[in-house]
Amino acid sequence: MSVKILVADDDSDNRTIVTETLEAAGYQVCVAANGLEAIEVAVRESPGVILLDLSMPKLDGWKAAERMKQIPQTAKIPIIAFTAHAMTGDELKAKSAGCDDYLSKPCLPSKIIEKVKQWIR
Repeated sequence: MSVKILVADDDSDNRTIVTETLEAAGYQVCVAANGLEAIEVAVRESPGVILLDLSMPKLDGWKAAERMKQIPQTAKIPIIAFTAHAMTGDELKAKSAGCDDYLSKPCLPSKIIEKVKQWIR
């Protein structure tokens, strides 16, 4: 059975590209377009890894990560912060919010796969 990955990003083009990359590598993918939806999908689908954009509507990725780490069903799921806003200090801020790793956009598809593989348990 293939591992399920949650891709949470408000940009539909980014969701499509990352989904196609992960599916081509043999993963199942579920998607969310905002932070609230990401939490709902994570609880319902129990993905193996979450790729979480930090700048999303309704609830940003920072707060979504914090909430997911407080929910028993999602607390142990690795979260990779995935953002185009790679400012100094953002990686540390993401990790303090509960993200386990950090990936800057844009990046090569191979880098996405490499990061996901590192966190599959």
